[in-house]
Amino acid sequence: MPSQLTVTSWNDMPFSGIVKENGKWVGKGYAFYIFDLLSTKLNFTYTIIPPKEHILGDKSSGILGLLYEKKVDVAVAFLPVLPEIGQYCTFSAPLDETKLTAVMKRPQESATGSGLLAPFERTVWLLVLMSLIFVGPIIYFFASMRAKLWHDPSSENFSLSSCFWFVYSSLLKQGTNIVATTVADSTRMLFATWWIFILILTSFYTANLTAFLTKPQFTLSISSLQDIVHKGYSWITYKGRTIDFLLSQNQENDLSLLNVSKLQGKGVFKYYEHSRAILGSVTTKRLFLAEAHYLQTLIFKDYMNKTRHHLQHNSRCTYVIMPGSILITSRAFGFPHGSTFEKRINTLLLRLIETGIIHRTKKEDLPLTEICPVDLRSSERQLRNTDLLLTYKVVVGGYTIAAIIFFFEFIYAFILYRVQNGKRKVCCYLPCCGPNEKPQNPLNSNLPTQNYMMMLKKSPPAIYQYPGNVLIKRKQQFINGRSYYVVTNPYGDRKLIPIRTPSAFLFQYAA
Repeated sequence: MPSQLTVTSWNDMPFSGIVKENGKWVGKGYAFYIFDLLSTKLNFTYTIIPPKEHILGDKSSGILGLLYEKKVDVAVAFLPVLPEIGQYCTFSAPLDETKLTAVMKRPQESATGSGLLAPFERTVWLLVLMSLIFVGPIIYFFASMRAKLWHDPSSENFSLSSCFWFVYSSLLKQGTNIVATTVADSTRMLFATWWIFILILTSFYTANLTAFLTKPQFTLSISSLQDIVHKGYSWITYKGRTIDFLLSQNQENDLSLLNVSKLQGKGVFKYYEHSRAILGSVTTKRLFLAEAHYLQTLIFKDYMNKTRHHLQHNSRCTYVIMPGSILITSRAFGFPHGSTFEKRINTLLLRLIETGIIHRTKKEDLPLTEICPVDLRSSERQLRNTDLLLTYKVVVGGYTIAAIIFFFEFIYAFILYRVQNGKRKVCCYLPCCGPNEKPQNPLNSNLPTQNYMMMLKKSPPAIYQYPGNVLIKRKQQFINGRSYYVVTNPYGDRKLIPIRTPSAFLFQYAA
């Protein structure tokens, strides 16, 4: 083991760094703390030769160039252990395992949303919509088939519109008397199954909606490399570091997908700079890709600076780290090929790693609790206008559809009136029309012309105005302090309908 070694490193604080003090290069960070312990145990000293550029480089540049040309004995830095680097140097025992991830400016809204659609995923909503469309025809099919197979005149023949209304009213928990009057067990089973499904579905929706509105869980829209590329995020990373090195390789690797956004001009490479400068370039749509521990250090420093300015807790956590990772790799010291003292350093270095000294050293600069997590777990929650945005859309959409339907009804009534009026005029001039068959002219009738025209334009009676409706034969009674309509259906069953509940009239429509 020589008594004097030449080493190199790069600026990658808090892991490693070199500064010039009194005309001499001095090493900083975790790497030199560990290397100083090795020099004490193995009785050697070292001098630092800085690289021309603080990058990984290649055969003629950066740290790898110094190792490949054997100008230094050791690279005292947390270098990524990658197969692509093996042609330039060898590695020591792994110092740690790190993950590359992304930091972004904290969005105002959670990725899961905060409106009425937030409790369920899109797939769930699509399946619910499909069930609303198909369950009605399924019930109608089974009910019709049973009536035809049994030839039972007393069996109820439900119309398709009644089955659709039953499915819809069940979702709103309005109820119907359609099940109570049927004698078909198969139809009852279909109704009961749908009611149980709706009961469970609405219970889950109500519980989840309450949780989302009162204490929502904040999530990000990205959690992997695929999300960054497919959702069109821009990104920044350090030039000459792990990501830039892998993207510059001609062969396929774990980060090759980033070349898609790089070719689209969404990737920017910058040389190593101060933490505030790099965080200032980060927005909600522009990410900074780097090592997770390094990003935690940047956020912690930013948090402490804002704490000194007495900002509120939510205002201190301006940035947030993506929970997932884009690459996981080991890191180690680097040696030139054919190093004679690599084995001795590795033996002692492995003992230090097994004691946990590296893990403890990395934790010294960070607090025990997580700073600025994805979910800030704030207990204060007030409903915002965006929470009710879907409600406004439903109201506007409902009135718009009603207006469109009314417009077509008006056109239909106008065309029908013109057709009927044209037939009367033709019939008046036909010789086949006798005196008894000739329609009476409204001008010669006893009814005033204005009343006759109003009668022609009058819309067809509503369904609850037909003589067969049970409400026509209703009797009003006052029971237990509340007014009810006592009605008798065609089968002789008496029922009570609360007068003060407008939705009670809808029950008869389903019947």
